[in-house]
Amino acid sequence: MMFSNVEGSASRNFFYTAVIWMAIGMSFGLFAAVLLIFPDLVKNIPVLEYFTFGRVRPVHTNLVLFGWLSGAYFATLFYMVPRVCGTKLWSERLGNFTVVFYNLLMTAYGVTLLLGMNAGREYAESTWVLKLLTVVMFALVFFNVLMTFANRKEKELYVTAWYMLGAIVTAPVIYVIGNQFLLPTNPITGVNDAVVNWFYGHNILGYWFTPIGVGAVYYLLPKLTGNPIWSHKLSMIGFWMLMFVYGPTGAHHLVNGPVPYWLQTVAIAFSVCLIIPVWTVLTNFYGTMNGRWGAVKESVPLKFTVTAMVFYFITCFQGPMQSLRSVSSIIHFTNWVVGHAHLAVLGTFSFIMFATIYYALPRLINREIWSAKLMDWHYWLSLIGFTLFFVSLTIGGLVQGSDWAANQSANFIASVINQRPFNIARAFGGAMILGAQVLFIYNIFKTATAGRVFSGESAEAGSIVAGV
Repeated sequence: MMFSNVEGSASRNFFYTAVIWMAIGMSFGLFAAVLLIFPDLVKNIPVLEYFTFGRVRPVHTNLVLFGWLSGAYFATLFYMVPRVCGTKLWSERLGNFTVVFYNLLMTAYGVTLLLGMNAGREYAESTWVLKLLTVVMFALVFFNVLMTFANRKEKELYVTAWYMLGAIVTAPVIYVIGNQFLLPTNPITGVNDAVVNWFYGHNILGYWFTPIGVGAVYYLLPKLTGNPIWSHKLSMIGFWMLMFVYGPTGAHHLVNGPVPYWLQTVAIAFSVCLIIPVWTVLTNFYGTMNGRWGAVKESVPLKFTVTAMVFYFITCFQGPMQSLRSVSSIIHFTNWVVGHAHLAVLGTFSFIMFATIYYALPRLINREIWSAKLMDWHYWLSLIGFTLFFVSLTIGGLVQGSDWAANQSANFIASVINQRPFNIARAFGGAMILGAQVLFIYNIFKTATAGRVFSGESAEAGSIVAGV
């Protein structure tokens, strides 16, 4: 209910609605992939004139980033912050009101973008009115979380709390600046606009999607393995390094472009430095997993978490390396970059959210996950589908970049034709990913309506207290 004050209801409702937006957003993504194979599919069909690639693609990215992943993150904040603070969420009523607000806003995102109301800026395509409402939505969530922190009983903050507080402080700044201070007309134009856009486009990943995702892993790992976190001190070093080095990296998207050479160099240097906070997370991850690798066989949430950490390593190795001028000259503007972006958003952070939902939802609704078999199918179809998707984009991107370098744009159409087999493989992979999420949503629905009463014996598998 909109104004329910039942404990855990806001987190539960965010999880429920986020997975619906995931299915809708991924459906648009699959349709966009099909359009790359059959570009004339909607040509001269009046009913489908709103479903051209230029309209479908931003619907896909916005609904996945802000509908699915941000919605799941709000649910995660409402679930994990009270537990690491030793208190309840400050206001379940406000949380549930935010759920309704968020769903109306995501509907407006989808409709306006399909109607062609597009600002033409990456991850910032929506109209300025919707951007203002987006800030209001985030403000309501963050206020609720900050008040929960203010009322905490646990005085020492665990690393999960630090990462989530970091996101709450930095994400609004990134969003407001990146969206031209929410003004109806852009005060910054030309090359400077590109710099500001990629300050936003890359840092919304670094200061919103990364800290909440990593914070969730630091919460889940001890619970799923029964081991305390290996080193709280190392986790804090990683947190502060992330906060320090991520900010200037956005301009690496403009390497070899018409932006100041010094700005490119700074972005490259800070991008390479990102290896440090990543290694702190991965070292802590492997230290915490020590002696518990066998549990991966039995636990689907742990499978998703471990796989996400592998993808996180690949993502954060690729990122600094492709920022180098010599590498960027080949892969920039190619499908390689598209594969890299999906490796972060889907392979890493969405997999973390799958694990979070499988862990948190039974505790929120007091019901066991309905089907362990469907959980397994969800994992394997997601993994195989994403691997096919990612590999096809990565190899296709290398072929694409090599074609452009060899032909020097003399025969651009030939390079487009050469991408066809990779686009077909990409679409097949996308279909498997979407099919996996349909099974996931069905399993959640059956859990909510027919799941057995949750067994208290496995409620909290382990302590999150630091081991070192």
